[in-house]
Amino acid sequence: MDFDFPAQDDPRRLAVRAWLDAHPSPSAQALLDVGYLVPHWPKPYGLDADGELQIIIDDELKRAGVVRPGNIIAHNNCGPALLNHGTPQAREKYLMPALLGEHGWCQLFSEPSGGSDLAALRTSATRDGDHYIVRGQKIWTSGAHRATIGVLVCRTDDHAAKHAGLSQFLVDLRSPGITIRPIADMRGDVPTEFNEVFFDDVRVPVENRLGEEGDGWRITMQQLQSERVAISGAGVLQGHGPSARDLINGLREIGRLDDGVVRDRAAGLYIEGELIRLLALRTLSDKIGGRTPGPEAAIQKMLATVHGQKVLELAKNVHGHAGMLEGEEQFPGHNDRFPGDHGWDEGYWQAVTLTLRVGSQEVMKNVVSERLLGLPRELDPSAKGDWSEHRKAGR
Repeated sequence: MDFDFPAQDDPRRLAVRAWLDAHPSPSAQALLDVGYLVPHWPKPYGLDADGELQIIIDDELKRAGVVRPGNIIAHNNCGPALLNHGTPQAREKYLMPALLGEHGWCQLFSEPSGGSDLAALRTSATRDGDHYIVRGQKIWTSGAHRATIGVLVCRTDDHAAKHAGLSQFLVDLRSPGITIRPIADMRGDVPTEFNEVFFDDVRVPVENRLGEEGDGWRITMQQLQSERVAISGAGVLQGHGPSARDLINGLREIGRLDDGVVRDRAAGLYIEGELIRLLALRTLSDKIGGRTPGPEAAIQKMLATVHGQKVLELAKNVHGHAGMLEGEEQFPGHNDRFPGDHGWDEGYWQAVTLTLRVGSQEVMKNVVSERLLGLPRELDPSAKGDWSEHRKAGR
């Protein structure tokens, strides 16, 4: 790492602080107008902010208790793809509602038949004049039941190579022919997070395509790399919620660090948490230096997700049977700090999914071994040649 955190008297920090003092409860529109909503975006939406200025703005918003509209898929992962690869018509129609939180977005990537091989997807988009006709099914789509817009990757050329025949679209989830079916999970009466999404002859305007036909794989990989960095923060729930430090403080408050076994496990998790925190700072250093996230983001994601599972497991273990009862306070005062989906209780149920989301552990290991260590690529007979022929042959 080759940077120091901006000082408290940094002129840029003082300017942001002064604006927030003058606007104690800013609207999303006010944040957008001043450039603080998505500061990393180019003008006029953001400030073309470098890494240090992003740190300053995030710090000062947090200090002032200002929360941006929750639309991370648009703000961080897929919105930049619309900005860089979308048509003028699509940018005019979808950018502002996404930035202001008026439209929620979701990613329509995974499919039942593809497993962890995203490029093996079968959902098709066939050109029909000024529209594409979409047919197929997506699964494990987070938040589809709440979203207005879906970022869809599908096959536009069945005869091209597997990765070359893909394209990406923005789809209005209110369109005729779309069925969203929540997937029931073990939480019972808690609103579900995952969904199946079915496309039955859905008409999508050509202007909603991101990039050229066949450019879908490259754009999708850019989005996933950004997401893997974003979810690898100190919080154990994809960068949010409690951290290993919070676990240590909670165990100390209830006197469980007097137990040698608990203390040993907690110390190991604290060390892991610090390593992940330092990796995140290295990524931040790359951003400040103008280097875009690369395959090393897979290491962060691979370590952080398993670490999160272990932190939440220990938090529950120390409470025994009481830890499984609804309404039991995990640690004094902690439930107020981490409410809802990012709390200790809900986090424990979510933790099992962490190693599958945004690329499974096996996929992450392949990325690290092939792209960082230079090991031979995994044999994939279906990667070259006519994709339709591979499907016929059952490969």
